[in-house]
Amino acid sequence: MLPDNALQLKEILEYYDLGELVDLEKNERGYVNTSFAIQTIQGGQRRQYFLRKYKAGIREPEIQFEHSLINHLVALGAPPVARLHRTRDGDTYVRQIGEADDRERVFFAIFDFLPGEDCYTWVGPRCSKEQLQNSAVVLAQFHNAVSGFQPQGQRAEAKIFDLLPLIAAGVAACPARAKNTVFDAYLLERLHLVLQNIAATRAVLSEPEVLALPQLIIHCDYHPGNLRFRGAQVTGLFDFDWSKIDARCFDVALALWYFCTNWEAPQDGAPDGAPSGGLRLAEVQTFLSAYQATLHTHPGAGPLGPMEGKYLPYMINASNLYILNWTIEDYYRKDVDPQEYLVYLRHGLNFMDWFETDGHLDELKAILSPLIDPEG
Repeated sequence: MLPDNALQLKEILEYYDLGELVDLEKNERGYVNTSFAIQTIQGGQRRQYFLRKYKAGIREPEIQFEHSLINHLVALGAPPVARLHRTRDGDTYVRQIGEADDRERVFFAIFDFLPGEDCYTWVGPRCSKEQLQNSAVVLAQFHNAVSGFQPQGQRAEAKIFDLLPLIAAGVAACPARAKNTVFDAYLLERLHLVLQNIAATRAVLSEPEVLALPQLIIHCDYHPGNLRFRGAQVTGLFDFDWSKIDARCFDVALALWYFCTNWEAPQDGAPDGAPSGGLRLAEVQTFLSAYQATLHTHPGAGPLGPMEGKYLPYMINASNLYILNWTIEDYYRKDVDPQEYLVYLRHGLNFMDWFETDGHLDELKAILSPLIDPEG
């Protein structure tokens, strides 16, 4: 028997020619949208799909941006992306009016269900070397696929170098928003250090050369939890609702932060024993080597060039600030577990400490320098 909350989803299915809803399972992994694995029956056959209810407040042009991107990638065939299903009227999403106390429009979309397994979340992933390499190849395929593509609609979020002053203002406002929890106590104790780190990063990313860095559509949430695997192979890439036009090297930097930061204290004598929050530099080298090699052999976006290489370390630090900002804003906007979000906060602040520790930036530059093609 279907649960009571299936009524709205059954109503959404009436816009499609996909059969009758017979089963559903809520996806508990997401933080932003609400999603379900659903099963339908049509002509005696069961089929599985992925149904998404978009977050409150999303604007229609943002969905148009995401869906035009997905349709473009599906048409190309690589990277592996779930197809959007069209309604009986030919739309890729459904609009509905919210409940009586929330009259904003609510948006839904139905996707194919991607093959493979959800092996990781964004928290604490430890991919194998082969998974790292294949994930980097898929990111390179994505950047190559969107090179020169003009999407419909528009993503509302600012580019990273314009976003940093907004992040600084949000952090500075934290004392007035405090909930008197362990999260607040830890954040407020180190608030001045976070603001100093943002100011230093803004100073570097305000240099004129940054505005000339190659820009294209970036995924902006490229982490192991948004990939499906079959063994070492990537069988699916999803969650494009954070995608926007920004510096390409910011997307690479964000991926390196997601895949290669250490969430646990290192074991004594471990060869990749980065401190908690620090980068596992051997994995950075593995990921970036595979990314660069893929784009050396394909026309289009091309591998990262020397100016992108120059700013990549600071983009990695900006990536940490980007996720730290999400952690803080999500904590203050929602009724969430302070202990859970303290884990995310500590990780971000530990990375900040690692990045600012003498010698670590030089070690990172030494890893990156030979991997950036001087001919770009």
